[in-house]
Amino acid sequence: MEFEFNLGEQIINSQPKRDETLYASVSGSAAQLSADELVFLEHQTNANHMMTMTVLNAISLARQFKPIHEHVQHLQQMVPELRGQQAAIEKVFGFLKKKHLLVSEEQWIESLKNTPQEAEQALPYAGIVVRTCHRPDSLKRLLDSIELYLQQHNRSDAVLVFDDSTDKHKMEQTAAVCQESSLKVQYYGEAWQQQFIEMLCQALPEHQPEIQWLLAQREGFTAGRVWNLALLSLAGKKFAFYDDDYLLQPRESADSNHETIDITGRGDLSVGFGLNVREIKDGSRTVESDVLGMSIDACGRRFGDWLENNADVGVGTLKYEELPELQRQDTHTRIKTVGHGTWGSPRASSNYWLYFLTGKQREAFWKDRDIYLDNIEASHLLHYSDNLEALHYNRFSPAVIDNSSVSAFAMPTDVNEDHFFGCLMLGCYPNQVSLHYPYMMGHIQDQMRNRSSMNHVALQANLNRFLGDYFLSVSGRFDSVDPATRMQILASCLDDLGSSSDQLIENRLREYRNQLSADLVHSLQQQLLEVPDAPIYWQADVREIIETNASYIRSSDSPYLSGWDQSQGLSSSIQDLRTELDTVSKAMKVWPKLWSFCLAQ
Repeated sequence: MEFEFNLGEQIINSQPKRDETLYASVSGSAAQLSADELVFLEHQTNANHMMTMTVLNAISLARQFKPIHEHVQHLQQMVPELRGQQAAIEKVFGFLKKKHLLVSEEQWIESLKNTPQEAEQALPYAGIVVRTCHRPDSLKRLLDSIELYLQQHNRSDAVLVFDDSTDKHKMEQTAAVCQESSLKVQYYGEAWQQQFIEMLCQALPEHQPEIQWLLAQREGFTAGRVWNLALLSLAGKKFAFYDDDYLLQPRESADSNHETIDITGRGDLSVGFGLNVREIKDGSRTVESDVLGMSIDACGRRFGDWLENNADVGVGTLKYEELPELQRQDTHTRIKTVGHGTWGSPRASSNYWLYFLTGKQREAFWKDRDIYLDNIEASHLLHYSDNLEALHYNRFSPAVIDNSSVSAFAMPTDVNEDHFFGCLMLGCYPNQVSLHYPYMMGHIQDQMRNRSSMNHVALQANLNRFLGDYFLSVSGRFDSVDPATRMQILASCLDDLGSSSDQLIENRLREYRNQLSADLVHSLQQQLLEVPDAPIYWQADVREIIETNASYIRSSDSPYLSGWDQSQGLSSSIQDLRTELDTVSKAMKVWPKLWSFCLAQ
């Protein structure tokens, strides 16, 4: 047998010097052949290995990256009959390393860089896409900042303005701002949008309802629909992407780290506070390098190729990370989106996330009552990554999008359209990376937001967030690597949910609501325990959020999503949800065809 060891009594005369190299076992599946003989199929190479149950135990319990001596200790703790047999267990791990069933942290990172040898084709770049709506003054401010940035870095990017305005006067003002700019601005207003939609409807008349739903102008918040217009009209190209209340003025915090990348996919954002924009700028520094250029260059590249060509960037420690989870990334992983932080205004509509701050950031948040009352509105912030991060999907609207192969679409109406887009992109590209740089672009909202009002109501998700989270929960169940096929399968999952019974849909909604609120309550309870001497005003708000959400869970209230008309009753709302699920599913089935048609034009 390939792996067979006699684990008898072992005598250890001396303690060898410990090697702190991190090792973890690869993923695989086992089939039992006899009472103590198994075959282990290693998933990455499809190689079969014959082994004993003891060896399989070693593989199963060594999934986390740890030094060998910690693996030995853990195995003895979990398998009582192996206690006191350190030398024999070390011998087992030695054979596992030799057979590459146990790999080091460095070996796995290097394996990501072994990308195919064929030369990478440079992806076409369309320029800087700007979403605008009823804010010609904000648009002018952004275009002025773009003009200055391009001059500073000797760039000549095109600027493509997609106007979501419905007011005729605002449309005219917006068009005038674009025409008067000295930049190469292309204006995609109402007339162009109607012509584009009519062209698609004439070419694909059987899909006219889906085309209209995805792209047509309507009342309310519809930033997602102009995002979809950009994705279709720029099919096959990557592009930068900003809203009109941004400024192309990159800044960074004093402690930003450009030498380390976190590849675990779940890095946290850091926060700095100020009472006004001047204080925010005083708490950061101007970035002189071409952040836009490096972001555009990274987007669409194989992640391993990016790592190889950025040798000065080290990978953060993977200690205690499970290798099977990390193996989501492989040699085919591409950087599908790139993101940055913001200085000025945050991108979140609520302020719950501020109560999860720790250490110095939490102390700055609650510094004194007057500052705290200003900070809870989250009006003037630095919101950034401490270092480079390889996330599973973009947290907010991405700064650059790889649209060279079929992308996701955004929900055409309501907020959290960016969450829906990010989750659907991950569903289509399960091994993708969203690369976030430790830089911040300006984000200056013209109106103050009353974010603290969210503390008085229980956390509720809207349809866009619900659907995005639903995609996250089901997309790991299927194996196709074709993004269009994966989108069709996700659409069939919506069909499955929509065709289930009222009781099952209510259960799904209630479970989802309970999980959101329970996670919030549990995390905030931990915060209270961690800082028992916190300022009373902070404790009072945390307890209010906890009680509000705990009461919501305890109640028998119907599990409505935010934005639903609760006066019509849950049964009617469920029927409306079925209609929404059917509409989204049909759009998902049509989208790859629309995208491919636009690519061919």
